[in-house]
Amino acid sequence: MAVIENKIFILFFSLFAGIICLFIYIKVNHWINSNKLKKRFSRSRIAEKEAEKLLQKKGYTIVDIQKSKPILITIGDKIHRYLIRIDYLVRKRGKVYVVEVKSGEKNPYITNRETRRQMLEYYLAYQPNGIILLNMRNKSISEVKFQFEKTSRQSAWIIKLGYFFAGIIFTLFLYFLLYGGGK
Repeated sequence: MAVIENKIFILFFSLFAGIICLFIYIKVNHWINSNKLKKRFSRSRIAEKEAEKLLQKKGYTIVDIQKSKPILITIGDKIHRYLIRIDYLVRKRGKVYVVEVKSGEKNPYITNRETRRQMLEYYLAYQPNGIILLNMRNKSISEVKFQFEKTSRQSAWIIKLGYFFAGIIFTLFLYFLLYGGGK
């Protein structure tokens, strides 16, 4: 009977030790991740303070910081509401710009897909004169402008409008030829 009790004790002790080890692992992992996150946010805050100084040094006036704008997206008959938050809204020479500050190693260039999509989202939501990508790794300021090619539908309307006005001009020309300008 003592052997069975020892096996049960060892089983429960092992189970208890496993639970304690799992608990310790979860806590340590959470602590490590939260410290990484704190360092990342701390770096971001420091970079954004440096960005303010750099923008002002380059002649930009800061209009708003961390500005949010709601957008509505309708899918079927359901409306979804989202907030788009920018780092800075600035003005220079009467033009308004959205500024995105990038301080990490991963996305500080417009050639990065996520950065490009983010800039396009800002452009569509805020409709500024331009987007400024501020790379804090090398303290560079790049103005981003989106240019869209005309679609065939837009081109077709322009062509139709051109023919319409050509018809009006031709009709007026014929009128003046035939009736001598109303004499």
